[in-house]
Amino acid sequence: MRYLTRIEISKEEAFANSLVDPYSWHQALWRAFPGQDDGKRSFLFRVYEKEIYLQIYLLSELQISQQGWGNWQTKEISRDFLEYSQYRFQLRANPTKRLGVGNDKGKRVGIYKENNLREWFLRKAEQSGFQSRSFAVSTPMTDYFNKKGEKNKLNRVDFQGILEVTNKDKFKKAFHTGIGSAKSLGYGMLILQPIQ
Repeated sequence: MRYLTRIEISKEEAFANSLVDPYSWHQALWRAFPGQDDGKRSFLFRVYEKEIYLQIYLLSELQISQQGWGNWQTKEISRDFLEYSQYRFQLRANPTKRLGVGNDKGKRVGIYKENNLREWFLRKAEQSGFQSRSFAVSTPMTDYFNKKGEKNKLNRVDFQGILEVTNKDKFKKAFHTGIGSAKSLGYGMLILQPIQ
Protein backbone atom coordinates (compact mmCIF):
# COMPACT_ATOMS: atom_id res chain seq x y z
CA MET A 1 0.00 0.00 0.00
CA ARG A 2 1.35 3.38 -0.97
CA TYR A 3 -1.11 5.99 0.32
CA LEU A 4 -2.70 6.83 3.64
CA THR A 5 -5.77 9.07 3.57
CA ARG A 6 -7.39 10.57 6.64
CA ILE A 7 -11.01 11.64 6.30
CA GLU A 8 -12.96 13.62 8.86
CA ILE A 9 -16.71 13.99 8.58
CA SER A 10 -19.37 15.18 11.00
CA LYS A 11 -21.86 12.56 12.12
CA GLU A 12 -24.61 14.74 10.66
CA GLU A 13 -22.97 14.80 7.21
CA ALA A 14 -22.23 11.06 7.36
CA PHE A 15 -25.89 10.34 8.14
CA ALA A 16 -27.01 12.67 5.31
CA ASN A 17 -24.81 10.63 2.91
CA SER A 18 -26.14 7.29 4.27
CA LEU A 19 -22.74 6.38 5.73
CA VAL A 20 -24.15 4.43 8.63
CA ASP A 21 -22.68 0.90 8.68
CA PRO A 22 -19.67 -1.15 7.50
CA TYR A 23 -21.19 -1.98 4.11
CA SER A 24 -22.18 1.62 3.29
CA TRP A 25 -18.64 2.75 4.14
CA HIS A 26 -17.19 0.03 1.92
CA GLN A 27 -19.35 1.15 -1.01
CA ALA A 28 -18.60 4.85 -0.50
CA LEU A 29 -14.84 4.31 -0.28
CA TRP A 30 -14.85 2.01 -3.30
CA ARG A 31 -16.18 4.98 -5.32
CA ALA A 32 -12.97 6.86 -4.44
CA PHE A 33 -11.19 4.57 -6.93
CA PRO A 34 -12.97 5.16 -10.26
CA GLY A 35 -12.50 2.55 -12.97
CA GLN A 36 -12.00 -0.25 -10.41
CA ASP A 37 -15.61 -1.49 -10.41
CA ASP A 38 -14.68 -5.01 -11.50
CA GLY A 39 -11.22 -5.00 -9.95
CA LYS A 40 -9.92 -6.50 -6.76
CA ARG A 41 -10.18 -4.40 -3.61
CA SER A 42 -6.86 -2.64 -3.09
CA PHE A 43 -7.60 -0.76 0.11
CA LEU A 44 -8.19 -1.20 3.84
CA PHE A 45 -10.00 1.22 6.11
CA ARG A 46 -10.86 1.90 9.72
CA VAL A 47 -13.63 4.13 11.08
CA TYR A 48 -13.10 5.84 14.45
CA GLU A 49 -16.14 7.31 16.15
CA LYS A 50 -15.42 10.54 18.00
CA GLU A 51 -17.88 12.64 20.01
CA ILE A 52 -19.34 14.71 17.16
CA TYR A 53 -17.46 13.46 14.10
CA LEU A 54 -16.01 10.37 12.47
CA GLN A 55 -12.38 9.85 11.49
CA ILE A 56 -11.58 7.36 8.75
CA TYR A 57 -8.16 6.01 7.85
CA LEU A 58 -7.93 4.65 4.32
CA LEU A 59 -4.85 2.67 3.25
CA SER A 60 -4.63 2.18 -0.51
CA GLU A 61 -2.41 1.05 -3.33
CA LEU A 62 -3.93 3.60 -5.72
CA GLN A 63 -4.24 7.36 -5.38
CA ILE A 64 -7.77 8.29 -4.32
CA SER A 65 -10.27 10.47 -6.12
CA GLN A 66 -11.62 12.75 -3.40
CA GLN A 67 -15.37 12.50 -2.92
CA GLY A 68 -17.85 15.30 -2.27
CA TRP A 69 -18.20 14.67 1.46
CA GLY A 70 -15.89 15.09 4.42
CA ASN A 71 -12.39 16.57 4.62
CA TRP A 72 -9.81 14.37 2.84
CA GLN A 73 -6.02 14.50 3.33
CA THR A 74 -3.71 12.02 1.57
CA LYS A 75 0.01 11.41 1.98
CA GLU A 76 2.37 8.88 0.47
CA ILE A 77 3.79 6.36 2.93
CA SER A 78 7.58 6.67 3.28
CA ARG A 79 9.72 3.76 2.12
CA ASP A 80 11.23 3.23 5.56
CA PHE A 81 7.93 3.20 7.49
CA LEU A 82 7.88 -0.61 7.70
CA GLU A 83 11.58 -0.96 8.52
CA TYR A 84 11.37 -0.43 12.29
CA SER A 85 11.59 -3.30 14.76
CA GLN A 86 8.87 -2.12 17.19
CA TYR A 87 5.55 -0.29 16.84
CA ARG A 88 2.62 0.78 18.93
CA PHE A 89 -0.37 -0.76 17.21
CA GLN A 90 -4.14 -0.73 17.05
CA LEU A 91 -6.16 -3.37 15.26
CA ARG A 92 -9.93 -3.55 14.85
CA ALA A 93 -10.64 -7.14 13.90
CA ASN A 94 -13.46 -9.57 13.21
CA PRO A 95 -12.16 -12.63 15.13
CA THR A 96 -13.80 -15.80 13.83
CA LYS A 97 -13.32 -19.54 13.61
CA ARG A 98 -14.66 -22.25 11.33
CA LEU A 99 -16.91 -24.98 12.71
CA GLY A 100 -16.07 -27.53 10.03
CA VAL A 101 -13.66 -30.45 10.16
CA GLY A 102 -11.05 -31.45 7.56
CA ASN A 103 -11.92 -30.32 4.03
CA ASP A 104 -15.36 -29.16 5.15
CA LYS A 105 -14.49 -25.67 6.42
CA GLY A 106 -18.00 -25.13 7.74
CA LYS A 107 -19.68 -21.96 8.91
CA ARG A 108 -17.63 -19.03 10.21
CA VAL A 109 -18.65 -17.93 13.72
CA GLY A 110 -17.49 -15.10 15.98
CA ILE A 111 -15.11 -15.53 18.92
CA TYR A 112 -16.22 -13.81 22.14
CA LYS A 113 -14.37 -15.20 25.20
CA GLU A 114 -11.31 -13.19 26.21
CA ASN A 115 -8.93 -16.14 26.48
CA ASN A 116 -10.01 -17.34 23.00
CA LEU A 117 -9.60 -13.81 21.63
CA ARG A 118 -6.07 -13.66 23.06
CA GLU A 119 -5.24 -17.03 21.49
CA TRP A 120 -6.68 -15.86 18.16
CA PHE A 121 -4.61 -12.68 18.23
CA LEU A 122 -1.36 -14.44 19.17
CA ARG A 123 -1.88 -16.95 16.36
CA LYS A 124 -2.57 -14.17 13.83
CA ALA A 125 0.44 -12.20 15.11
CA GLU A 126 2.74 -15.16 14.53
CA GLN A 127 1.30 -15.68 11.03
CA SER A 128 1.79 -11.95 10.39
CA GLY A 129 5.46 -11.80 11.34
CA PHE A 130 5.28 -10.15 14.75
CA GLN A 131 4.82 -10.87 18.44
CA SER A 132 3.23 -8.90 21.24
CA ARG A 133 3.86 -9.78 24.87
CA SER A 134 1.50 -7.17 26.25
CA PHE A 135 -1.72 -6.09 24.58
CA ALA A 136 -5.23 -5.03 25.54
CA VAL A 137 -8.42 -6.65 24.23
CA SER A 138 -11.71 -4.75 24.15
CA THR A 139 -15.10 -6.20 24.99
CA PRO A 140 -16.61 -7.68 21.79
CA MET A 141 -19.28 -5.53 20.12
CA THR A 142 -21.70 -6.33 17.31
CA ASP A 143 -21.85 -4.25 14.12
CA TYR A 144 -25.03 -4.59 12.05
CA PHE A 145 -25.43 -3.81 8.36
CA ASN A 146 -27.73 -4.42 5.40
CA LYS A 147 -26.38 -5.89 2.19
CA LYS A 148 -28.71 -6.40 -0.77
CA GLY A 149 -31.73 -6.35 1.53
CA GLU A 150 -30.36 -8.90 3.98
CA LYS A 151 -29.50 -8.10 7.59
CA ASN A 152 -26.01 -9.13 8.65
CA LYS A 153 -23.85 -8.77 11.74
CA LEU A 154 -20.14 -8.88 12.53
CA ASN A 155 -18.15 -9.35 15.72
CA ARG A 156 -15.90 -6.31 16.42
CA VAL A 157 -12.92 -6.45 18.79
CA ASP A 158 -10.15 -3.88 19.24
CA PHE A 159 -6.60 -4.93 20.10
CA GLN A 160 -3.83 -2.51 21.05
CA GLY A 161 -0.34 -2.65 22.48
CA ILE A 162 3.27 -2.85 21.36
CA LEU A 163 4.48 -5.30 18.74
CA GLU A 164 7.93 -6.51 17.79
CA VAL A 165 8.61 -7.57 14.20
CA THR A 166 9.94 -11.11 13.87
CA ASN A 167 9.62 -11.61 10.10
CA LYS A 168 9.72 -8.48 7.93
CA ASP A 169 8.25 -10.09 4.82
CA LYS A 170 5.24 -11.51 6.66
CA PHE A 171 4.81 -8.25 8.60
CA LYS A 172 4.80 -6.15 5.43
CA LYS A 173 2.30 -8.49 3.82
CA ALA A 174 0.00 -8.21 6.87
CA PHE A 175 0.22 -4.42 6.73
CA HIS A 176 -0.72 -4.42 3.03
CA THR A 177 -3.44 -7.08 3.10
CA GLY A 178 -4.87 -6.86 6.63
CA ILE A 179 -5.48 -9.40 9.38
CA GLY A 180 -8.50 -11.66 9.84
CA SER A 181 -11.84 -11.69 8.02
CA ALA A 182 -14.22 -8.94 6.83
CA LYS A 183 -11.31 -6.78 5.65
CA SER A 184 -13.46 -5.12 2.98
CA LEU A 185 -15.84 -3.92 5.70
CA GLY A 186 -13.41 -1.93 7.83
CA TYR A 187 -11.67 -4.67 9.82
CA GLY A 188 -8.09 -5.95 9.78
CA MET A 189 -6.12 -2.74 9.18
CA LEU A 190 -3.02 -2.37 11.35
CA ILE A 191 -2.64 1.20 12.61
CA LEU A 192 1.07 1.61 13.41
CA GLN A 193 3.26 4.15 15.18
CA PRO A 194 7.00 3.38 15.01
CA ILE A 195 8.96 3.24 18.27
CA GLN A 196 12.40 4.73 17.65
